[in-house]
Amino acid sequence: MYDIVSIGSSVVDSFIKSKAFKLQKTDQGVLLCQTYGEKIDVDEYIVKTGGGGSNTAVGFSRMGFKTALVTELGKDIWADLIVQELKNEVVDSKLVVKEKNEKTGGSIILLGDDGGRTIMVHRGASAQLDPKDIPVSQISRSKWVHLSSISGQKDTLKFIFEVIRDDHTKMSWNPGNKELELLLSGEIDLKRLPVNILILNKHEWDSIREIQAQVLRAIPQILVTNGKHGGEVYLDGRAIFKFFSDSVETVDETGAGDSFIVGFVSAQIKGKTIHQACDWGKENAKSVISNIGAKPGLLTIDQLESHNS
Repeated sequence: MYDIVSIGSSVVDSFIKSKAFKLQKTDQGVLLCQTYGEKIDVDEYIVKTGGGGSNTAVGFSRMGFKTALVTELGKDIWADLIVQELKNEVVDSKLVVKEKNEKTGGSIILLGDDGGRTIMVHRGASAQLDPKDIPVSQISRSKWVHLSSISGQKDTLKFIFEVIRDDHTKMSWNPGNKELELLLSGEIDLKRLPVNILILNKHEWDSIREIQAQVLRAIPQILVTNGKHGGEVYLDGRAIFKFFSDSVETVDETGAGDSFIVGFVSAQIKGKTIHQACDWGKENAKSVISNIGAKPGLLTIDQLESHNS
């Protein structure tokens, strides 16, 4: 039996950093602008693994939980890289699906000097998780399931929710934009969601403003993060706790959300308070954004406890 099964995407991230990247501030935000057709010298080119499912699985394993990952890959060199890293991180890869007719997903991440980034994503196999790929017996016997975005695969989502609804397993959910669209359209019934903790960033929370009241009634705990501004936690429909981010030099923002989730959820599984859970999330995220890639900075349970002792 697993302590945690993480379900979500696994991709290979290629990070490109160059002093030649030009940042331009506009009313719509900061643009990364280059002249079309020109050749740009690159200062750093780094390949790491990423994806919400993979990132959180490694994070939970470092927290000391017996962890497995449900994700879909192709049968290619990138899939081999991801699986080998899972093994190195003591994440059970037996539930990983490999399809020979699909390609493992990947992304190109252009890093600015301020740690911000522009991401170009090819989701590939990670967007093809079907109901038949979900290991019912393993999930139903797991103590906890963390679900990140699976590209709005409606039938798969409903299947996962049904499996968890019928058992003792607890669940945290970090949906992507396509999953939020399903909530907004009513294609996923809020009243039947077996979710204990819902995690969204402020932009995502604002995007479902018209159903926020229903979400607050349906889900006992909601975490809304707001990057450098901190965030807040809703318990039983009420905003009960606000937290603020600490100042830290940002090398790369990739994986900040996943690392916060790992710290926040892990603390609660281990019986910590909401205040302590937010502190664990912040410490984990601070460590991750001080490195390039979503996984190198993920803290172990011993490191987290020493930070907060």
